[in-house]
Amino acid sequence: MTLQVANMFDGVKGMPAKVCLGLSALVMFVYALNLIFFADCYTTNGAGASVDMESGVWTASGACFALFSNNAATDHENFGRGAEALQLAGTLMLGLSLGNMLILNEGAKGKWSLMIPGLIGFGVMLIIMVMGMDELPSKMPIYATAAGTLLYGGAYFFLKEEGVDEGLNFKFNGLQVKDKVTAGMLGIPVLIGIIFIINNILFADGYVGKSDSTFLPAIRDYYDTEPYSATPIQVQILGALFIPYTLFAVNILRTGAKGKWPIMHVSMFGLGFFALAGIMFVISPDDARWNNVEDTNAQFLQNMMISMVIWILVVVAYVRLREEGVEDGMTIMGKEPEADLFLMKMFPAVMVVMAIILAAARMMG
Repeated sequence: MTLQVANMFDGVKGMPAKVCLGLSALVMFVYALNLIFFADCYTTNGAGASVDMESGVWTASGACFALFSNNAATDHENFGRGAEALQLAGTLMLGLSLGNMLILNEGAKGKWSLMIPGLIGFGVMLIIMVMGMDELPSKMPIYATAAGTLLYGGAYFFLKEEGVDEGLNFKFNGLQVKDKVTAGMLGIPVLIGIIFIINNILFADGYVGKSDSTFLPAIRDYYDTEPYSATPIQVQILGALFIPYTLFAVNILRTGAKGKWPIMHVSMFGLGFFALAGIMFVISPDDARWNNVEDTNAQFLQNMMISMVIWILVVVAYVRLREEGVEDGMTIMGKEPEADLFLMKMFPAVMVVMAIILAAARMMG
């Protein structure tokens, strides 16, 4: 144990890369922690608030705890809205932050497949925030996203000396996953991911029921009748965070599974956290938050089922891809692990702990 702790973050040798990667991970982790545990308080600017469900008028009284809040006034569009969407965003962000930790511990060689999708996702999120800055009660999320993206980009630049671009390949020569069933298991999440990204980023207003322009079916007038509903920009951010996970699966289909354990591990954790959060919304409903309880709970159930299917497909695909070398070169703390250590011990243990954390966060909410 002492040796393992001493070797933490020793996978990256260059100090500039290590600092940039570590700081970007810290930004992601702090935001993820705040959104997972304190999303409600974040949306009410640190105030204990109540709302008239018919008029949608908020009243702030007392205080609640959050690491930081959105600085929204009670009459701002964002006040009190979208805690569920923000918690889901936090789970995806936490998964991506684990990618930074993986690089710090296991080295950067060939990790372009992990970093380039992350850069694209963060870049799109930054663009969304800049274009929608008038909808934000504070510019702090823009500054934090810009800092995190620049740090991540800086880390990628510095890691070129450590082989981050080894095997870089943007060519498409057909499906490179040999087993067609497994290819289908990854293809379904890609298709759902693309639909989800298009819907959330380009049709956010319609999806939250704020306009009639929709890509996927939405509850009509939901935004005006539900004071706790997500805002369009929150839905767009959630879509941006799905971009890296979709690109991870595309990369494996396009270039093959050999040695792709890093992006599969991050996908299994991030999508698993997302699915578990969705389960908590279903098994522990808070009907007092909604005027249209039946439709809202039906939406939560539908989202949970889709996210569970995606997660299960990715995990089963990983198991099947072991025959195609997905675990080639896999290390844990820089050392080759014993057989099945990750799949049978580490992964289930982390998911159990995360389920407990999300259940606690739901009860706190």
